[in-house]
Amino acid sequence: MANGSATRRELLADRPELNPPAVLEGQATIFEIERDWRPLSGALLPAPLPPVKALLADFARYTSENRWNQKVHEPMARVLRVAATWLGADTVFRKDELRAMHRVFGGKGRIRGLLAFLDQREQLVTSPPRRNRHEAFVHRTIAAFPPRISDELGTWVGVLRGASRPHHRVTDYATMRRYLIYLAAPLADWTTRYTTLRQVTEADVTTAVTAVKGPRAHERAVAIRSLFRALKHTKLVFADPTRGVRLTRQELLPTALAPDRLAGLLETSSNPATRLVLALVALHATSGTDLRNLVLSDVLLTRRQLLIRRPHGRHVVHLDNTTADLLHAWLRYRHQRWPRTVNAHLLVTQQTASATDPVSADYVYRRFDRAGLTLRAVRTDRILDEARETEDPVHLVRIFGISITTAMKYIHAAHPHRAGPVPH
Repeated sequence: MANGSATRRELLADRPELNPPAVLEGQATIFEIERDWRPLSGALLPAPLPPVKALLADFARYTSENRWNQKVHEPMARVLRVAATWLGADTVFRKDELRAMHRVFGGKGRIRGLLAFLDQREQLVTSPPRRNRHEAFVHRTIAAFPPRISDELGTWVGVLRGASRPHHRVTDYATMRRYLIYLAAPLADWTTRYTTLRQVTEADVTTAVTAVKGPRAHERAVAIRSLFRALKHTKLVFADPTRGVRLTRQELLPTALAPDRLAGLLETSSNPATRLVLALVALHATSGTDLRNLVLSDVLLTRRQLLIRRPHGRHVVHLDNTTADLLHAWLRYRHQRWPRTVNAHLLVTQQTASATDPVSADYVYRRFDRAGLTLRAVRTDRILDEARETEDPVHLVRIFGISITTAMKYIHAAHPHRAGPVPH
């Protein structure tokens, strides 16, 4: 043991002890540069000064009140100590600076709890806007193509972003990312044969679309049409090779679960949040997005209602006895587990209780794993079950808050004898 301790002391002695640079009081920042925190990863920090100790003590109280476990607290405390030691305990920290430190010192811990703590103290400032990951993917992917084709793809992106069509709806980068994924195989083929997309023919487009089946064929066709319509609009191609290609889409009707699949669904978990999610989906067909976005002010307990807010309107869920009881149970557990949380969302976890973010989509979907089901299948089954009891799509719209087009699909699935095509 003694030899081991001695060896450890010798190793630590080899690590440089670094001191933070002196910053004069009142010294102004001339310009901001991105710091590289990696050299500090193997260095011994100096003993914290009283202001740093006070800040770390406040953070320890905050994490204790929010019931963080040590595995979550320790890496975040390490990030805070480095930040306060190097930048000052009274500094207003930038988010991007803290995230850069987190990548070096934070391990697998999540930084949003630390950000929430500093935000409460008014010691956090939003970082300058960064290129989001979808935008970065789009530009990185386009840059990998030969110069002329890369320029043509860049023009397409500009058109979709409204560069030459100011009155058209702007396409988001997430959609363009999907388009590029759908276009990957055709573009890979065309770049081996052509130097410009102007050389692509209608036969090339037909070959690309028919190379895949089902929904993938439709997705690829939509992306190719978007590309060449934009190039035609900017006069980079003389003729649109997609003009003669018909877009067909096989519409899949909703399907029901086997009668015994939902038996005992609520008994598959004893977790209050999971049981509430299962009930809201199985009994009220609540979507994953709606579940994540629910906030406490949307809970109308005296009326036994949930208010679901959507971009184009609101929908009221009238709770049955079972769901109302599960909602009460979850709210009691939530208050006991995180009495001081600042998160206003109805559903919170250990990770989100110390922040203001909603739970992740993955968290909601995985509530169904133990039952061997998916949220989508359970929700579809509930709407289809209601559709069997009525031939009125307006009833489904009123009960579930779905669109009339979606309601008609369920009516067609439940009553195939009804005349008329399936709506698209």
